[in-house]
Amino acid sequence: MGITAKEIAILAGVSRGTVDRALKNRPGISEETKKKVLAIAEKYDYKPNIIGKALVYSGRPIRIPVLLNSVGNPFFDDVKAGLFAAAEDYAGYGFSLALSEFKGYDPEALLRLLNALPEDTAQLILTPICHPAVEEKLKQFEEKGVRIVMLSSSLNSLSDAVYVGCDYRKSGRVAGRLTGLLTQGHANLFLVTGSARHEGHEQRVEGLCDVLRNEYPGIHVVGLAENDDDDDIAYRVMKNALVEHPETDFVFITAAGLSGTLRAIREHSHVVRVCTFDDTPVTCEALRSGSVLATICQQPYEQGYQAIRTLFDALILKKEVKGPFYSQLFIKVDQSL
Repeated sequence: MGITAKEIAILAGVSRGTVDRALKNRPGISEETKKKVLAIAEKYDYKPNIIGKALVYSGRPIRIPVLLNSVGNPFFDDVKAGLFAAAEDYAGYGFSLALSEFKGYDPEALLRLLNALPEDTAQLILTPICHPAVEEKLKQFEEKGVRIVMLSSSLNSLSDAVYVGCDYRKSGRVAGRLTGLLTQGHANLFLVTGSARHEGHEQRVEGLCDVLRNEYPGIHVVGLAENDDDDDIAYRVMKNALVEHPETDFVFITAAGLSGTLRAIREHSHVVRVCTFDDTPVTCEALRSGSVLATICQQPYEQGYQAIRTLFDALILKKEVKGPFYSQLFIKVDQSL
């Protein structure tokens, strides 16, 4: 069993309050004393008394607003499952979630939810949208000391917010390699993405194109279209793309909208090979039927769980939490199911 804070105080010849200040990096202590306390804590494997902290927090509910652009996007089903599983695990520490959902990448919808948050909001989990008004609002929250966790999408303009989700540029590079292997380096590729208001979607396309440009000159990107993660829009976008680019023989869907995209391809006159992202029920069925060759998965359940764990580490364990926290990537084919 590790050492206690009281025992550290005895070994260091200081008070419990001094130990507390050293462990929590608070002012009012000399650098020499701080180093001495931390060295003892490390040597004897000090860990905070979590049970004691739970009792302290039991009368102080930690309400966590969660704002997700998850309406109509099945990817977030597992994200939400992870969020609520973590909230249940940490319920003894006063954690509770207040989930609000909206559709797509409408900044006004997100701003309405942000403006409706209680004045005493101290922490927030959300999927941000790349838009000046949204970024300005979130910067105001940061200035007020609100702890922000960006889940599944991020904004580089926020200095203190922690990101939990996919490494989008890396996932794009994986998609580029997968395309090269499946086509043996020769294809007329059409790319379907979600929205330019999602920085990750932009990064994923950039990562994919970097690999193709540098390693697969025989793969030609004939077009790129956004579908706002909406199946109806995805259908229209893909229908138009196949008319404007009849040479298309490979499609990579780098965000949502799989169902609508496949519907348009089924109505097309010749075979088009398809790869996509994530492992929703629709994706798994498409793998089984052969409509999709492979999908790149990013562990949405773990992303949701880690978002809550990040706040737990910061609020209960008093850790300095910076991130980013990237989920692991893996590829599924029909034989994976």
